[in-house]
Amino acid sequence: MPKRSASDKRQHPRVEARLAMQLAEETLGEALVTTESLNISRGGVYCESAEYLAPLSKVALTVVLPAFGTTQRPRVLRTEGVVVRCEGLVALRGRKRYQLACCFTGLDTEGRTLLDEFITWRALRSRRVTAPPVKSRSRTAAKAKPKAKAPARPKPKPKAAARPKARAPQAKSPQAKPPQAKPKSAAKRAATPRKQK
Repeated sequence: MPKRSASDKRQHPRVEARLAMQLAEETLGEALVTTESLNISRGGVYCESAEYLAPLSKVALTVVLPAFGTTQRPRVLRTEGVVVRCEGLVALRGRKRYQLACCFTGLDTEGRTLLDEFITWRALRSRRVTAPPVKSRSRTAAKAKPKAKAPARPKPKPKAAARPKARAPQAKSPQAKPPQAKPKSAAKRAATPRKQK
C-alpha cells in the first residue's frame, strides 16, 4: 500500500500567516516558546521554535490574529494543543532551531468560528495577490477606440515666396508632339495680303 503524503493527510486548508504566538507547558502554565507562526489551519499551527518539545506534549497555545475583514482590532485565540512534530533544522548563527507542528484540541465554538473567518479572509487575500494581472484590451478593441489627439502645434509663419526652380528639359517622345504656336511675325504675315506687282 503506497504511503500517503503530508498533503493527503491534511483535512483542513492551510494559509501562510505570520502571527505572534506563544506555547506554554499545560501543567506548569509557563511560557516555553514565544515565536511566530508560518502557517495555520482549522486543525493546527506550524512554526519554528528555539526549544525542543517532545511529540505528544500537551501545550497551551495563544495566537494573536490581526484586525481583518469587519474586525477592527486584533483578537487573541487561546486554546489547548498537542505537539505532533518537532524536527531539527540547520542551526542559524549557532542557535538551534526546530520545526514545530501543533494540532488544536480545545477550540470552543467561538474560537473555531473566528479561526475559520480568518483563514477564509487570508486565503482570498492571497489569491488576489498571486492572481495573474488582467490583460489589457484586445487589439481589435484598441483599434476601435480612437486615440486621444496630441495638442495642436502653432502653425509656422509663412516664408517669403521662393523663385520657381528651372525645370530640367524632358526628353520628347517621337509619337505625340504638342501643337506649337506660330511666331507672331509669321502670324502677321499670313493675316496681311501680299501686294501684287
